[in-house]
Amino acid sequence: MARPRAFDQAEVVRSATRQFWRHGFHSTSAEDLCRATGLGRSSLYNTFGSKDGLFAACLEGYLSTTGARTAEILGDPSRGPLERIESLLTMMAEEEADRAENGDPKGCLAVNTVAELADDPDRAAGVRSVRQDTETRLSLFADVLRTGQATGEVTTASSPEGLAAYLNAAIAGLRISSQGGASPEALREIVHTTIRGLRPA
Repeated sequence: MARPRAFDQAEVVRSATRQFWRHGFHSTSAEDLCRATGLGRSSLYNTFGSKDGLFAACLEGYLSTTGARTAEILGDPSRGPLERIESLLTMMAEEEADRAENGDPKGCLAVNTVAELADDPDRAAGVRSVRQDTETRLSLFADVLRTGQATGEVTTASSPEGLAAYLNAAIAGLRISSQGGASPEALREIVHTTIRGLRPA
């Protein structure tokens, strides 16, 4: 009879996620992961197969959590389209400010993954996961923006898909600006400027 695992796998993934998020895939060693999770190398590898397997679990969990949160905010029928988008951006800005204050990893694990691993053929699966997640988000953004155009809240100078790409780029910029040390005020200004860009002229 197999011995039951004496650790919380979800907590291990959360701890490893913070390590990868802060230092990146290549700069995180097996020893780093052991220290971060409190487990020995054999326990980690028996559970996840390899460092790549653990990273895949971390990325999947991160994308699932952030994707569900985005869908919930953008799908709120009690708010208008622009209000939903502004709420999402404001939450992200506040989240970044809180992380900076608490010393937690800043920015976005998905953005970091693409920046670090886009040209690494051995890590193509992770980049594909981020690309699929991005396509889903762009579709959500476009649906909300299309609704906003129909109600007159959102500019019709660009297509919903074009505005969705603009919004996605603004979010990535907000995350990277936070990593670069932008103040909470600067992050809020990114939010306000992005929303102004979505309104009719």
